Amino acid sequence: MSYSISHLRKLPRTSMPSWKAKHLKNEQGGLCLLCGQPIDLTIKGEGAIDHDHNTGEIRGVLHRSCNAAEGKVANAAGRWGAKSMDYAAIVPWLRNLLAYLDRPGVGLVYHDHKTDDEKREARNAKARKQRASAKASGVVRARRAAKPIGS
Repeated sequence: MSYSISHLRKLPRTSMPSWKAKHLKNEQGGLCLLCGQPIDLTIKGEGAIDHDHNTGEIRGVLHRSCNAAEGKVANAAGRWGAKSMDYAAIVPWLRNLLAYLDRPGVGLVYHDHKTDDEKREARNAKARKQRASAKASGVVRARRAAKPIGS
């Protein structure tokens, strides 16, 4: 990651579509650098030229959604995690986050976590309760409807 852009030249706006198509085909093999899926430039807005917001240097071509996700992740990491919007702080924080998520747990389960079976049991119990309540209110309504007026 370079932070000096004096040796770089600007890509004119008019050259962006042709540069994007050429770079995507020749340098990236037609694939998004984040998700690894093909980018179809015949779909309007499908491909986005991604750049470093500190230096302006172009990094590559991404799906529009991947570019948006990268921006949101960098923004969230910078504001909440790294406490800095500078990539020099965000990137190490994200590396640490990935390493942290790859670590094994400590062998205990969080107190209010429910397994899939526990969630299913809770859904079933709730549905049984709702059916019983509906049935009971239906019986009450039926009794009221069967009662003669004035009795």
